[in-house]
Formats: sequence, structure tokens, C-alpha cells
Amino acid sequence: MFRIFFVLLILLNSLFAGSEKIYFYTTESNINNFKSLKISFDRYLQKFGGFEFQPFKNQRTFEKYLKDSESVIIISSWHYQNIAKDYNLEAKLIAEKKGTITDSQVLVGYKNMPYRGVVASAYDKAYSKELLSELVSSGSKKLTVLSVPKEIDALMSVGFKMSKFAIVSQDSFNLLKEINPFLAKNLEVYAKSEPKYRMIVAESKIKKANSRLIEIFKNMSSNRVGLDILGQLRIDNMKPVSKKDLENIKE
Repeated sequence: MFRIFFVLLILLNSLFAGSEKIYFYTTESNINNFKSLKISFDRYLQKFGGFEFQPFKNQRTFEKYLKDSESVIIISSWHYQNIAKDYNLEAKLIAEKKGTITDSQVLVGYKNMPYRGVVASAYDKAYSKELLSELVSSGSKKLTVLSVPKEIDALMSVGFKMSKFAIVSQDSFNLLKEINPFLAKNLEVYAKSEPKYRMIVAESKIKKANSRLIEIFKNMSSNRVGLDILGQLRIDNMKPVSKKDLENIKE
């Protein structure tokens, strides 16, 4: 009888216990299906304990949940640099793709176009405007940002003459060369940013999250299911942040 009661108690505790959240938001929106990503992540995390993946599409809502949070978060390095001090965040892991932890952003369009008109971007609007100021300098004032779901949409909008330019990662422009070489050969790279760090896995320096989560993310690339999920994030691996890179990210 006692054994049955003990089993029931464990089941009730697991049923009502709060799961530890992994909050995800990226200013570089490039996710095909948030619902599918959440389902895949939750299934993967179940075998490690009470963890739950919670993606956000809105930056303000995401940051609201960060207050008093002990959760691990996944964000773009640009976003991390902007909020790390306010939320006492410390980068623990950094995304890697094709052996690199950085990527550049490029402004592309048909050849011989003046700097005026619409620029398609899948990035957060504030981030897009900051990139334009970096890439075009004074000419950015004549350009208007058109928000699109993904970077490939930004490139295709140029192809369909819905925009004059697109801001995308060098990775995405290289991908276009593979899947649509006809369009790519007609586009010119007008400007290219300095290399920027890829997305960051971070936690609060004050309220430490479960250290197991960091290990789980670090080991995701060692199995097929983990690799499939990383593929949905458009990355290959998550590796520990070196002291040098941590200092550079903070700059």
C-alpha cells in the first residue's frame, strides 16, 4: 500500500512541478516553423528532465519574461550585447557553422542601383536600421525597411522587384548561389559588414540556471536528433565561449 502511495506521489510531483524554461528569441529571424522547432526541442529535452523550450516571436514579450528569470536563453549576439548588462547575462556557448562562429551581413541588389527605395530584411527592424547605417552610412536615410519572414524571402523579393535591395547573411547569399544561381549572378554585393558573432546561449550571472542545460546544448551535435534540431536553427554546433571571444562580444 505504501509503495502504491509513493508511486502516486512521484507522479503527482512530476505532474505539477514547474519545468525549467529555455527562452529563445532571435533578431535574425530565419526559422521556418516555430511550432515544429518547439515540438522537436521539447521531445529532445524530455529525456534529460523537466525542461521546456519556449520560443518568442516578439522581442518585448521575450524581454518581459527575462525579468527574475533563472532560465537559459538563446539570442543573437547583437541582442545579447544590447541587454546583457541590464539582465546580468553571461554568454556560455556560441553557435558554430561550417567551422566558424562568425558571419557577415551583406547588402545585395541588382547592379548599378542608387541607394534609395525598399530594403527587404528578415531581421528585427532596429537591427536592420543599425546594419544599414553601418553598411551604407549617410545613404541609409533614403532606404526603407520591408520586413519579411526569412532571409531567402528577402533575396527573392529583390528577384521579383518587390524591393531594390536585401540585407542578408553571407551564409544565406552563398546558399542562394547554390539553389538559384541565375538570380545570384545578377545580384551585386554593395556592402559587407565586419564579421559578427553567431547566436549565443546565455544564463544569468546572479541566478544560475541548471548547469546540465549547458552540457545538454554543448553535446547536441553528438547525436542525430540533436543535429536535426540544430539544423532547424541553421547551425552545426554550440561550443563553449572562450575568454577572448567573451571579451569581444562584450565590446
